[in-house]
Amino acid sequence: MTITTEQFEALERRVERLEDERAIHRTLVRYGFAVDSGDAEATADLYTHDCVIELDFDGGRTFRGRQGVKALVDDETHQSLLPDCAHLIGPVAIEVEGDHAIATGYATVVRRTGDDFAIWREGCGRWELERRDGEWRISHRTSIAIGSAAAQALWTAGL
Repeated sequence: MTITTEQFEALERRVERLEDERAIHRTLVRYGFAVDSGDAEATADLYTHDCVIELDFDGGRTFRGRQGVKALVDDETHQSLLPDCAHLIGPVAIEVEGDHAIATGYATVVRRTGDDFAIWREGCGRWELERRDGEWRISHRTSIAIGSAAAQALWTAGL
């Protein structure tokens, strides 16, 4: 069987896309590990220096830049969850376009109280990512509690 240059290049593009999706998925999973360990520096390293985080919980809050990411992790609300929480990211649908990507999916926070485990917060999320210096980093994150028109709009945009 002979493969043409055109077929080889198409296959190469497909493999690169799969590798990008895997790297993006890994970034989102590492986000959960970083925030659940309370490591503000490791969490901030997953974001671009000029990132924006919009949380539509508890009246809504916006955090900007890596200092904002650290402030989110060090925030009293987040710290009160540790070490009894697990951020579960996914499933997510990932769309890659060159060095930009959008991941839309679920963000679940499970909390342990004594011997019981329960969902503390269920949200829908949209993560915009950029490839910078060969690494996928989060540039804009939106997290909205399920059960609202805004959440439905986010899901619709993810379609």
